[in-house]
Amino acid sequence: MASLRARFLAPAIAAGLILSLLAGCGSDDTETPSATTAALGTTTSSAPAEEVVKDVLAERVDPPGAPGYTLTLIRYTIAPGAQLAPHVHPGVQMAEIDSGTLSYTVVSGTAEVRRGGGEPTPVTGPAELELEAGDSVVEPFDMVHFGANDTDEPVVITATLLTESDEGLSVAVTTTTQP
Repeated sequence: MASLRARFLAPAIAAGLILSLLAGCGSDDTETPSATTAALGTTTSSAPAEEVVKDVLAERVDPPGAPGYTLTLIRYTIAPGAQLAPHVHPGVQMAEIDSGTLSYTVVSGTAEVRRGGGEPTPVTGPAELELEAGDSVVEPFDMVHFGANDTDEPVVITATLLTESDEGLSVAVTTTTQP
């Protein structure tokens, strides 16, 4: 399984970045949702009262070079005061903070954080930090983490995930660290 990930991860990440760039081209925040967004839908997390809204912007099952995986472009909007449960992604997630400040906790494993497009820095759990607009993070498949919005403004995140097709985008885990 590890060699499969290594073999297909680079082309899939490149495809995800291209999807991210294409999704932003010509977009206007005042437009109504695209046909893709409407067709794929908006869902909410298991957090109460739509604390986390997930807008799937594009999705491709079995993308070129990654059979058995799903490539997803998603926008998360985390409401003020919302806290996510500790979780892992059954694959890899690359995310950028579009607006707001996310209180980010790495419970175990190592994330790669870039501040404002700078050089990548490994962050190994347990660790807590704040991610701001322009910061990005790469979360490998076995890293337990969670986020919280401790501000009075929404946090908006755009992310690309390459996940095993028979799994969801995230899997909640039980830890001794409480969000």
